[in-house]
Amino acid sequence: MKKYLNGIVSFVLLTMTISSHAGSSGWTVASEVIKIVSVVNGGINVRLSPELSGCTSQSGYGPKYASVYPNHPALNAMQANLLAAYMSGKKVSLYLTDDTCKVGEMVIGGTHSGPPGS
Repeated sequence: MKKYLNGIVSFVLLTMTISSHAGSSGWTVASEVIKIVSVVNGGINVRLSPELSGCTSQSGYGPKYASVYPNHPALNAMQANLLAAYMSGKKVSLYLTDDTCKVGEMVIGGTHSGPPGS
């Protein structure tokens, strides 16, 4: 019985570690940028690893993409920073402002409060 309970606890902890963010506001874990999409309205969609879920991305890219909308005051900086992270392999953490995964802020090099790489 003890092995069974230890297995369940291990599975729960692993599941919590793997899922990045499920369609709610707040900071994502430090994540790799795996795709950047420039969409027709002038905004950007970004796909991370570990993947997001439950998002409503612009231009119909699906529930795994966060969106930087074209009216974001730092759109050009966000695009440059996402591209830099993608090209260098540095991890990012995104602040999602709502349950659609609308990006408000980002940090390159880890999480917003942790040491570099975390």
